[in-house]
Amino acid sequence: MAKVQVIGPRRLLATSLAFVQRQGVLDLRTPPAVAARIPGFLRAVAASEKERASGEALGAAVEAAGRLLAGLPPAPREKEEPLPPPGGPEFLSRLESLATERRALEERVASLEEERRLLDRYRALLLALAPLAGELPQGGQPHCIGLVMQHDGRALALLDRELRRLTGGNCSIESRPAGEEQLAVLATVPEASAKEASALLFEHGVEEISLPPRYAGQPLPEALRLLLSWDQELPGQASAAREELARFSGRVRPALRRAMRRAGRRLAQLEAIASVGETEHAFVITGWVPRARVPELEHRLLRALTGHVALVAYAPEPGEEADVPVVLENRALVRPFERLLALVPPPAYGSLDPTPYLAVFFPLLFGLILGDAGFGVIGVAASLVWRWRGFGGAAGKDYAAIALACSASAVVFGLLFGEVFGDLGERFGLRPLLLDRRRGTLSFLGIALGVGVVHVGLGIALGAVSALRHRRVRPALERIGRLVLLAGASVAGLAVAGVVSRRALVPSMAAGGTGVLLSVAGGGPMALLDVVLSLGNVLSYARLMALGLASALLGEVANRLAATVRPVAVGVALAVFLHAVNFTFGLVSPLIASLRLHYVEFFEKFYEGGGRRYRPFGRGR
Repeated sequence: MAKVQVIGPRRLLATSLAFVQRQGVLDLRTPPAVAARIPGFLRAVAASEKERASGEALGAAVEAAGRLLAGLPPAPREKEEPLPPPGGPEFLSRLESLATERRALEERVASLEEERRLLDRYRALLLALAPLAGELPQGGQPHCIGLVMQHDGRALALLDRELRRLTGGNCSIESRPAGEEQLAVLATVPEASAKEASALLFEHGVEEISLPPRYAGQPLPEALRLLLSWDQELPGQASAAREELARFSGRVRPALRRAMRRAGRRLAQLEAIASVGETEHAFVITGWVPRARVPELEHRLLRALTGHVALVAYAPEPGEEADVPVVLENRALVRPFERLLALVPPPAYGSLDPTPYLAVFFPLLFGLILGDAGFGVIGVAASLVWRWRGFGGAAGKDYAAIALACSASAVVFGLLFGEVFGDLGERFGLRPLLLDRRRGTLSFLGIALGVGVVHVGLGIALGAVSALRHRRVRPALERIGRLVLLAGASVAGLAVAGVVSRRALVPSMAAGGTGVLLSVAGGGPMALLDVVLSLGNVLSYARLMALGLASALLGEVANRLAATVRPVAVGVALAVFLHAVNFTFGLVSPLIASLRLHYVEFFEKFYEGGGRRYRPFGRGR
């Protein structure tokens, strides 16, 4: 990174800030003299009354536009709705009218949907009641009540008796079946007894048909006729209302987003003014820029402001490391793995970037656990489709690249272990190129621990290199001692296992003792704890064997069920289900285990967090 100062006449401050914002490469900082409040030198730029009022108006505009945007459904883009410039009273007034229009459209859609649900619920009842209502006279008819009841002759007789008691016999009840379980009932009572009849029905838990608000006050026979007619028109009306709301959303959403971006850029400029220093006649904009971008930025500044504004760049000074933002620069194949660092603080400026090592070891550990060519091929196909369809934007593309690397690793290890959906490949003649991990458990454990030795040893070596780069001799010596101990212990373990000659046992133990002495010399007596922890870290890699073996055995069990359970369809269904479960576990378990081994066992040896993220002014606005 390079520290950059943009210096120019005070009258060009707004123009220069807008230019810097458009470039999107300068991570703004307050000039040290302004931050320290040194009198008689640079001072902070004070926002004018007009700028403060503009900031408040823009903030209100962004808030109002955000509220309106949040309530609009996604829709295909239409011709964009023209909006006044954000920040003025016309903009807020226009948003208010748009919000009113949106509410009216939403209320119409909701009303039609509610009527549709009501008609869906009562359609069979309405069809059953309509003939009964048609038999009533149209003029001066008594009050009609539509009811929903279960098929129960005793309940219907009780209802008839109660209504006759209430009305002195001046009532009638007609019923028709409305489906297998329900009965549509049309009760007629005098208008004077309507309220008492409704109360009686409510007390006995009899459901009265509720009419939509538009038919409130209509006589029931007329309302039923209108409802059945409306039932034919309602789907088209509801569809038209939804389409109208979608067209409204398609017009307004792009305009709101554009206005919010415009207001956001201006707000960012007003906020950035507080980070600018000034004198009576000049301004100073200070910040950090990736060193490789400085020449291009300087050239563009010269061309845009015709030499009236200058750019000065220089290297960070001693003591500024904590303030320097961190930019990870990796090759295209490695860059997606930077996403895996999101769960830890950024690396400190000047420290080692772990991304290249993640790009190698994360897929390696994942594939070692999953180790099934069939599952790996499914993962490769899913990753390619994910990448091709562009799910998740730039982040999705990176995660698809990580998934592709891990799936390819699973295919490779699946061929080495001879596994395709468990032992299904073996049934078709596939043989392991390296090891059958279901039967060679100890060998598989040895491979897992060997990977642990390499991984942990690399972390210790990187820690030693980092310490030497910063001229910290004693910490470097302590790490070198641990590395020597780890190498000696590894050779001793191989000698005991008979992999190498037993004559190597004594020299390796001597080397281990030397490593312990070096560690104590560099880190003091407490270094013995780190020595023990490093050996324990290696043993943590035994989880690779445990998880991988569990996956392989579950696949074998699934295939045996398919071969032995009768009828065959049931066995195959059980096998498919278990393979699906195994595949799910095969995605989650390796992911968690691999990340843990990196974050806990590997990073602890060399990773220096606490870096400051690079947040350039204008990026993402």
